[in-house]
Amino acid sequence: MSNASYPNPGIKWGLIASAVIVLTGLALYYTDQQTLFSLKFNFIQLFICAVTGLLAGLEQKKKAGGYSSFKDGLKPIFITFVIGTLVGTLFMYIIANYVDPGLPARMKAEDLKALEQMEANQKAAGINDRRLSEQLTILKQQDYNLTLVASLLSYLTGLFLDFVIAAILAVVIRNKRIA
Repeated sequence: MSNASYPNPGIKWGLIASAVIVLTGLALYYTDQQTLFSLKFNFIQLFICAVTGLLAGLEQKKKAGGYSSFKDGLKPIFITFVIGTLVGTLFMYIIANYVDPGLPARMKAEDLKALEQMEANQKAAGINDRRLSEQLTILKQQDYNLTLVASLLSYLTGLFLDFVIAAILAVVIRNKRIA
């Protein structure tokens, strides 16, 4: 991909982040669905976007002759996050609703099984934790299905954290011309 077709490196690196996120998600879908449907996958996506966002910011800095202001660095970094996170959110929505609609129910069953096992182990050890029983009740009532609205809300709220990380990365790579 040449810079002529992507004047903002954030677009190019956002598409690269998207491809890596989808490939990682597919690998987890076939090897470890529990991780795919957990907070761990969100952190994996965040890490992928941070690395590719940093590369986008550095590419922008290189195009500007080695100098980059905070604003100039933030734009491609945050665009990388926006694109990568959007594709990751859409990937999960499509997997959970079209490719494998039974996935949310299986993940809930796995979580219930793990929590019930913890409760049984504590009772066997003579520990009675009321909070664990409450968590088990809450989990049984929780809906694991991914709706489009819930996915979009998750995406939009995630952008706040993405922006904070993008801003930190922009501060790290910035340097100003000496006048």
